[in-house]
Amino acid sequence: MKFGTKMLSAVTAGLVLAASLAGCSSGAATATPTPIPLPEGVPEDVILEAAGIAKDTPLITVDGAGVPAEELLYWVTYSADQYAQWGMTDLSMDMGSGQTLGSYYLDSAVENATLYQVVRNHAEELKMGWNEANEADYEAQLSQLKSSLAAQMGVGAASDGESASPDPEIAAKTDAEYVRFLAYMGLSENSFFHINEVSYLFQNLRQGLYGTKGTEAPDGEKINAAGVLHAKHILIKAVPVTDESGNVTDDGMASALEKANALYDEITVAEDPMTRFEELMNENSEDVDSSGNVNGGADGYTFGPGEMVTEFEEGTAALAVGEISQPIQSDYGYHIILRLDADNEAGQSKYADIKMNELVDQWMEEAKVERTEALDGLDVQAFYDTLAELRQTMTAAAEAEDAPAATDAPVETGTPVPTATPVG
Repeated sequence: MKFGTKMLSAVTAGLVLAASLAGCSSGAATATPTPIPLPEGVPEDVILEAAGIAKDTPLITVDGAGVPAEELLYWVTYSADQYAQWGMTDLSMDMGSGQTLGSYYLDSAVENATLYQVVRNHAEELKMGWNEANEADYEAQLSQLKSSLAAQMGVGAASDGESASPDPEIAAKTDAEYVRFLAYMGLSENSFFHINEVSYLFQNLRQGLYGTKGTEAPDGEKINAAGVLHAKHILIKAVPVTDESGNVTDDGMASALEKANALYDEITVAEDPMTRFEELMNENSEDVDSSGNVNGGADGYTFGPGEMVTEFEEGTAALAVGEISQPIQSDYGYHIILRLDADNEAGQSKYADIKMNELVDQWMEEAKVERTEALDGLDVQAFYDTLAELRQTMTAAAEAEDAPAATDAPVETGTPVPTATPVG
């Protein structure tokens, strides 16, 4: 499992903030927000109402640390909401392997919850927990989220714009929409905070271990050992030739090779081969993005194992830094590759990503995960169906609350239907 990729998907999906937060602290500050009063129609414990389990009931333990129902069932809800967009609401549906959709959601939730708790556990163990910088960034992210929700709900700005002093009535409405937004996902303010904390903790670990000032800081040798490569190339694409019926009569490889060989010969006889490579790359390479950038930009590609086609990766690795390859064939056509030194900012960042993902994979393999009786007795279909009913009740309460104002100045009202995930 690649934690960075999974965290990114969670962060961009819509519910949990861009980084994450919690009290795995080594003496640093910990966020303790004042609870916002519950709006009309929002239960004090959504999970208890929907699943019959108190929200703080541990459903699994990870190396002895309990993961509460509120957090684990958030991940169930996330999956169910995503599939519901495609009309897949029958959680008893067989996925073709004997596993039902509901059990798939639950297994996925256990995996996600385990991943998050593993990061919390090790951040605390390594004393790289929540800090003041994390809290400041989280508060800024949270403020942006609340402002966005207020705008969607037609609530005015929470300050007068001059003194920036908050309007109490507008601030209260904004907070109410925020709490409804969380409740819609089955979350409280506290659980929202603890889910979001994890991406911050992940970055604390990444920087503390593998950043430029970390205990395993990158250098040229470590970057190379991690398989990080940096290269530019001249790509000559193979353009297939077809007959009138659309049948391919020529795959285009021969003509691509002919052109690539001519360019390679021109490079090798140049007084300054690297300068000539750059010139011919800008004039001839067919690796051009929608913005007109060759090779994705002036710096070329910095990549790790498995990120490029095999021929390109192996061709680059076979070169010495500063060496230029003969034309190398791939499915795209032919590449003339110039290998560059990967010990740069991009290479250092890629090294940290690779090493951190490897470490989290190891932690996941070593983690001892135990399911509780409360989890074994959970009816996923009943939980999601009841949550849907609670959502309707909360939405109706929000609409009823706004109804009087609509007689004078109609505005868009109601509780937003968020996508199930952390926000970025």
